[in-house]
Amino acid sequence: MNKNINNKIKELRALMKIRELDGFIIPHEDEFLTEYIPPSSDRLSWISGFTGSAGLSIINQDSAAIFIDGRYTTQVKMESPSNIFDFEDIDTESQKQWIKKNCLKKFKLGFNPKVISLNKFITLKKIADENNVKLIETTSLIDELWLNRPKEPKGKVVKHEERFSGKSFHKKRADLIKELDKENIDSLLISESDNSCWLLNIRGSDLDFTPLMRCFSIFDRNGKVYLFSDHNLSDEIKGYFDKNEIIILPSDSILNFIKNKKYKNTLFDPNTTPLHIAQVIQSHSSSFLLKPNPCNLMKACKNTTELKGSISAHIRDGVALTKFLFWLENQIEENSIDEITIENKLLEFRKENNELKSLSFSTIAGAAANGAIVHYKATEKTNKILRSGDILLLDSGGQYLDGTTDVTRTVPVFYKDNINEEIKDRYTRVLKGHIAIASSKFPKGTKGLDLDPLARKYLLEIGLNYSHGTGHGVGSFLGVHEGPQNISPMGHQELKEGMIISNEPGYYKENEYGIRIENLIYVKQNDSDKNNLKFETLTKSPINKYLMDINLLDNKEKKWLNNYHKIVFKEIAPFLNNDQRSWLEVSCSPIH
Repeated sequence: MNKNINNKIKELRALMKIRELDGFIIPHEDEFLTEYIPPSSDRLSWISGFTGSAGLSIINQDSAAIFIDGRYTTQVKMESPSNIFDFEDIDTESQKQWIKKNCLKKFKLGFNPKVISLNKFITLKKIADENNVKLIETTSLIDELWLNRPKEPKGKVVKHEERFSGKSFHKKRADLIKELDKENIDSLLISESDNSCWLLNIRGSDLDFTPLMRCFSIFDRNGKVYLFSDHNLSDEIKGYFDKNEIIILPSDSILNFIKNKKYKNTLFDPNTTPLHIAQVIQSHSSSFLLKPNPCNLMKACKNTTELKGSISAHIRDGVALTKFLFWLENQIEENSIDEITIENKLLEFRKENNELKSLSFSTIAGAAANGAIVHYKATEKTNKILRSGDILLLDSGGQYLDGTTDVTRTVPVFYKDNINEEIKDRYTRVLKGHIAIASSKFPKGTKGLDLDPLARKYLLEIGLNYSHGTGHGVGSFLGVHEGPQNISPMGHQELKEGMIISNEPGYYKENEYGIRIENLIYVKQNDSDKNNLKFETLTKSPINKYLMDINLLDNKEKKWLNNYHKIVFKEIAPFLNNDQRSWLEVSCSPIH
């Protein structure tokens, strides 16, 4: 693999010389600046071997680096050769210092303006200017070298019925017009594919795990939508679009469309709009407004129908996961199960219900040391056979027409007793953080960053922490990662009723084990005080008790856990056979 990567980098450097470039930037994002991308857009993985869902590489003639966040510090070392790449934190300061060290004055650093947002460009340009580095817009050099590049996906597009969406396109359109009228906006660039799909009540199949139609759209004040796509659409979808003044245009016509329309005042999000589109808007609109797309917040606050659907989806998904956990605990033959077997078996249980459309992401089944890799993916090379004494971190989810699920459980394998005291301590501290979030009551106006310390408190007490956020937003039969809400040190969005968020504190001891406990929760009004909010837990599956140090739990925490397990048993038990039900009853029995 290293030889292959080395050859690719040699070819890239040769092409850079032809284009008179000293370096070239390769982000993970594709032309739609999305986290999850099709194989045809995974340029960072092709050149470096790194398969994480976020990252950036800069390759110079005599140096190279991959910039990643805390989720991938272990993974990148496993996938990319350290004799070629420096591994750096993705924050702005780290990029600044690396460029200062590795890019000489009058250095020409190339980039593709189609795969970098306006705001990222502004940040990068500031760094470049400080170091007398010149940024050069160019084409995608990777695409020119990638000989067997997969075809761009153009999957089937379907209507997302109102019985699942809870609101018609007409109502969404009217609400959006009201938002634009507040600031006298006459056009909105929708650069995020999930926002276009949400607004139009459609879903696609361009990605393996996220039901998206990859597209740009422009919404104008009159309610017309111009959708830029080359998908082959069914007669049904064409009729639906015609009826609702949704006009289909070729994807490569968007720049000329903006130039010719010359809107007076255009709103676009500088964090999600590719630079080349932003530049045209800035040049051809009388004025423009840089701020988040109002669809973000409208989409995030789930309506009653969407919440009811999510509740149903989580019961369905909880039944599958519970059946799997029962099966796993009853496996007694060591050396017979590996991580890929785990993935496949869990999928079998999810498929028992015919309503599963796909997984919501690639299942993470990390045993022992592999569990310490936050976004681990088992391969034939890394696939670990489970052994007694291992703990298994299992993070998975499903896509259903009525909701998207995401759940993590950490369980011991082939044993219940004599569990390592350190593991029990760390697991219980993670659980205490999980309960602290789940049981929170907070005033309106509270942001994710205000709650994040609650989840970390018990690890921080002994000098430990985890390097990812505590929670991310989740869509409704859309992205398993959805903004603008999150619970993290960067969670600046106010938490509002209807938002679905993950609750997933963790702890990872490199080369030994990983622990994470994740449920999905949603924001609702506090019953006793209308000025306050609280969380309701959606996920229905037992939390492993063998790994707990019950002495570390206080009475309130025990009460929360017992109540949660009471609900799990009530909702899940009717769908199980006698053996499974008996197991669940024990798993959900109260602790004292």
